[in-house]
Amino acid sequence: MISLRQHANRREHLAGALDAAGLRAEWIEAVDGRTVALDEIVRRGSYPRAGSHALTPTQYGCYLSHVKCWQAFLESGAPLVAIFEDDVHLAEDIGVFLEQAESWFPEDADVVKLETCLQPVRLERCSVDTVFGRELFRLRSRHLGSAAYILSRKGARKLLENSDKLAMGVDAVMFNPRPRLKHEMINYQIDPAVCIQDDIAYRCGLPRLGYCSNNPVPRSRKSCGTNAVEYARYVVCDGLRRLRLWLRYRIGGYRKRVIDFRQRPASSCKRPSPRYKTAMQSRSIP
Repeated sequence: MISLRQHANRREHLAGALDAAGLRAEWIEAVDGRTVALDEIVRRGSYPRAGSHALTPTQYGCYLSHVKCWQAFLESGAPLVAIFEDDVHLAEDIGVFLEQAESWFPEDADVVKLETCLQPVRLERCSVDTVFGRELFRLRSRHLGSAAYILSRKGARKLLENSDKLAMGVDAVMFNPRPRLKHEMINYQIDPAVCIQDDIAYRCGLPRLGYCSNNPVPRSRKSCGTNAVEYARYVVCDGLRRLRLWLRYRIGGYRKRVIDFRQRPASSCKRPSPRYKTAMQSRSIP
C-alpha cells in the first residue's frame, strides 16, 4: 500500500477495509514529488526529448513511489505482489481474490489490472479465465490509472528498465501500448474490477470520501523536441505505431467496452442484474 505519512485518514480507511477482507499489508512511504531535488528531476527525466512530457511534481512523486515498490518486491523474492494506492475502494471479495492469486495469474502476464477508471478500453473477445465470478481478459488498449494491480517479477524488471528515464506518467508506461518503450508490457484486466479510486467511485453509487487522486492527471506539457528533424522523426514513428495498433484492433476484433466496478460478489454497480457468472470458481495454490 502506497501512502504519504500525512494521509492518516486514508490509511485508517484502507486499514479497515483490509481487516474486513482478512488481509495484511505492508505500507510503503510514498515519495512526495514536492521534495524531489531539481537535479534529480533533470537526471531522471527525459524532457525535452520529442514526445516526452514535462511531468508535474505530483507525477514525479507517484512514479518514484511505484518504482520504490517494484524494487522492494524484487528484493523480497516473492513471486507476485499486489500494489495499491491509498485512495481506493475495495470489493468485498478482494481477500479470497488476492489469497488465491498464484493459482489464476496467467503465466505470460506482466501485470493484471485490478481497477477501472471507467474508460472505454479494448479487450480480447474471449476471456482466458473466470476468477471468483469475474472475467479475466487480455488488455489490448490504453487503460490509464495505476491505483491497483498485481505484478509479476518479470513485469517488475520490465518496468524498471522502461523507467530508466521518466518520459510520461507511470500509468502510461504500464497501461498504454502506444509509447515506444524498451519492453512491451503484457497486461490483463479483471472485469468487473475489484478496485476503484475514490474520486470516480460516486459514479458507481459509492459514498465520496473526498480523496483527491488527480484522476485524470492534469495534462502535462508535451515536447516537440530540440529541433525540427527530431520532431519529424518522432511524428513518423508515432504515426506508424498508431497505425500498427489500429490494424491489430481491426484484425484481432478486440471489443471495446467500459469496465465495471463490482463491490459485492453477486451484483454489478452498473446493472441490477449481473451479466457475469455467479458461481465461485476456486483452485488450490500450486
